[in-house]
Amino acid sequence: MADEAATIQDKYAGRFASELETNRSEQENLRARLQQLQTEEEVLLRLQRALAAATAGPDSAASGTADAAVTGEQGLTHALEEAAVPQPRHQETSSPAAPAKKAAAKRTAPVKNAVTKTAAKQTTAKAPADKSAANKATEPSLGDLLKQILDRHPGEPRTAAEVTSELEREYPERARNTNVVRNTLERLVAKSAVERTKQKSTVLYASHGSAAADSTAAGTSPAAGEEDEKALAQA
Repeated sequence: MADEAATIQDKYAGRFASELETNRSEQENLRARLQQLQTEEEVLLRLQRALAAATAGPDSAASGTADAAVTGEQGLTHALEEAAVPQPRHQETSSPAAPAKKAAAKRTAPVKNAVTKTAAKQTTAKAPADKSAANKATEPSLGDLLKQILDRHPGEPRTAAEVTSELEREYPERARNTNVVRNTLERLVAKSAVERTKQKSTVLYASHGSAAADSTAAGTSPAAGEEDEKALAQA
């Protein structure tokens, strides 16, 4: 009877020990899984902050040059690299959290690549726009073009319509309507870069100093009234 009791006791002791070992193993697995999820959360938060910082900087700048976009992309890539590979909290390489960190790095790699490609596309898209803006900055102003047109006709005052036609013929990409050309010519008159004369109801413009003889011959003042629209249309 005592032997039978001892046998049953050994049987339950072995069973309890086995179940206890299984329980502890499951706890260890759950702790490793929790550590993995916490690591992934930390990485995703870093990626989110890095993306927000990189996209807010270049986009909020008014000039937005290609160099700034490239710098933003490099900064974003560096931030993603640091975020995707968090520094270990201790030097133990055999801890259960090590596989979790590797898995988190693998999961965040596609996100990092996608963000980097997006930043590269934004840089490529901004480059032509920046180049176009630089070209426009080096182009002469409309007033300079009109002054050049009048300079080619010394002693020959011209109407705003004639200047507009010549502007369309020589600089088609800078063509403007007659009202815009007339207003620009008036600004040049105010700056004393162009002379304004009037013959009857027609207003004429000429390079500075070239319209004096015509004004004297016509017996009119350079500061006479505004141009008559019907006479301008006929011209």
